[in-house]
Amino acid sequence: MKRRSFLVAAGLSATGLVAACGNQASDTGTTADGRAVINVGITPLVNAAPLYLGIKKGFFTAEGLAVTPKTIQAAATAIPSMLKGDLQFALVSTVPAINARVQGLDISMVLGNDVYAQKAADDGSAILVRGDSPIRDSGDLAGKTIGVVGLKSMPELAVRLAMRQAGADPASAEFVELPYPEMTSAVQQGRVDAVLSADPFLRQGQNGGLRVAGWPYSEALPGATGLSWLSAAAYLDAHAKSARGFVKAMTKSVAYAAEHADEVRSVAGTFTTIPAKALAAMRLPVFDSALATASLDKIADAMVAEDFITKKPDLDKLVRA
Repeated sequence: MKRRSFLVAAGLSATGLVAACGNQASDTGTTADGRAVINVGITPLVNAAPLYLGIKKGFFTAEGLAVTPKTIQAAATAIPSMLKGDLQFALVSTVPAINARVQGLDISMVLGNDVYAQKAADDGSAILVRGDSPIRDSGDLAGKTIGVVGLKSMPELAVRLAMRQAGADPASAEFVELPYPEMTSAVQQGRVDAVLSADPFLRQGQNGGLRVAGWPYSEALPGATGLSWLSAAAYLDAHAKSARGFVKAMTKSVAYAAEHADEVRSVAGTFTTIPAKALAAMRLPVFDSALATASLDKIADAMVAEDFITKKPDLDKLVRA
């Protein structure tokens, strides 16, 4: 299994992650009007739009909550922050959530946020290659160098699953870590054979002469939970009323986002750095608050098979919806 990085990987090691975590049920207090203060960790991606729409529409206020988004860089920082009580909830992808449970960290998924597209036409992520590349689909990635935004991440796992589904051995490929803004130039310059890019960088790559050669998420994980809302079990136990209010308001927010694409694009312009023109053209996430629990089993089994983790955790303890 080949992996190398063009970057110093962000986040904590498994040992450091465990060491950094306490097990507190911190209460962040109330506002002057009596609302419970809740700090929520998000990365500045369009996927977080439902949270901002919920704040704007008053869904959280109606539940007696004062929600404040806090920018995080990775799940490796969000999960310890939840366990220490600095954050009450965070928007995290499935792979680090499962990995945290393997490490014995007491965090739980409380509701979904988005799912992977069912078909390529709705998929905002794709394999990009040079126009003259012999790579035509995921099965042609065997023996190639593939850029992904993070090693042992959901993107790498999706590519591996798509390769296996197409009859290729992912162990023959070399995965390298690349930030999305560098992916197009890395393919153009021949530093990698292919990348798994995502909108708006996917469209930029296509405009730069790159060609789509596969849609790993919709090929291998259609309808699977992408990002979900996590919290520490200690907080959920100690602040059940506030937790129920957050889940109720967030569920309403996700449903609202699913039905109001224009408002998603508009609010995303307030917390991301994506230009308005790119926001207008990009494919939006498929917002859905239901947790696709069957897909969690598939992802956990794949993580074991691909040597991301050594054992499958008890997923019944991970999901608390």
